[in-house]
Amino acid sequence: MARALTLALAAGGLQAVWVADPAWACGCGAMIPGSGGTMSVAREQAVVRFDGTTEDVVMRFSMQSNVTDAAWVMPVPAPATVKLANQALFSDLSAAEAPVPAVHHYFWPHLGGSSSNGARSEGPMAAAPPSAVQVLSDQRIGEFEVASLASADPQALGDWLNQHGFTLKDSTATRLAAYTSQGWKFVAVRLASGSTADLNGALDPISLSFPAKTAVYPMRLSAGATTPQNVEVSVLAPHRMDATGSPITDEPAVSNFGDWIEPSKVGPALASLAAGRMFLTVFDGEYSEPSRITQDYAFAPATSDWVQHSTYDKEELLTFLGIPAYLIVFVILPLLAAIGFWMRQGWKRGAAAEAAAVAAAPPV
Repeated sequence: MARALTLALAAGGLQAVWVADPAWACGCGAMIPGSGGTMSVAREQAVVRFDGTTEDVVMRFSMQSNVTDAAWVMPVPAPATVKLANQALFSDLSAAEAPVPAVHHYFWPHLGGSSSNGARSEGPMAAAPPSAVQVLSDQRIGEFEVASLASADPQALGDWLNQHGFTLKDSTATRLAAYTSQGWKFVAVRLASGSTADLNGALDPISLSFPAKTAVYPMRLSAGATTPQNVEVSVLAPHRMDATGSPITDEPAVSNFGDWIEPSKVGPALASLAAGRMFLTVFDGEYSEPSRITQDYAFAPATSDWVQHSTYDKEELLTFLGIPAYLIVFVILPLLAAIGFWMRQGWKRGAAAEAAAVAAAPPV
């Protein structure tokens, strides 16, 4: 269960959190490590499922950490429910996105090869005055305490978080205004008191679900990061999706995969999340200057459901009806020619014999 926090943090874009001088990175959230340690995230992954009324976000990441306590805050456009997700989802996703072969035929037999050319305080969380911060829900999931918050006052929200073990940098608290002004809610996750969870290594994913009119993936808090951000967002929807909003305004998000997901042809975790035939579009972003991030990911249906795959070169021996072409040319064809020649000679001999027989026959 403890691994879920790290995954949530990772898909939230938390890369490199330092206690002395917090240099956390966050895509969909802000991570706050316990004192006396460091945390870093090698890569974050998220799957966004959007059916037109509800958005599900499943997040995962791999941590390098020596802390035993941490907390995480993520903005969401509406109150969210939180649960642990199936850890097999991302394996299923990798299998579904696997490159397809670009076949190149060769005539002479040789040793063919292939090459790639594509591509995670103490005490229970209590509510502040309703006029400042509202605790919409408060639950324990495994070794974590999870609170869903609402506030229109970024300063009050920052104060509440600081009072409950979420010690934010001043710049982070300021950036909360970008979401409170739009009526967004917040999910706050932290290890429960007394937990001895391990926050190091590849962690299990966590899932958030909330009502939504459009598909989004929050990224604006990550502008406070001081290390590069590598974020992969995979979008499941009834049709192919385009990124109509990119974290950096003048750097459009570009997809690197797109195809239909048939539940009967993919792993059970991915099939369960898709819950029917859906189109999967994948966006992989590298942000070397997080300070330039000013927007969230926003997605909308594309004009067509065009299919996109990365490929790898694959060499195959040229065949015809299962027979290697070189055998046909250098063995079978000469053999057929010889047989034809033999049959032709037989026909000639037969014709000659028949002619001789006719000539030798006595006149009638």
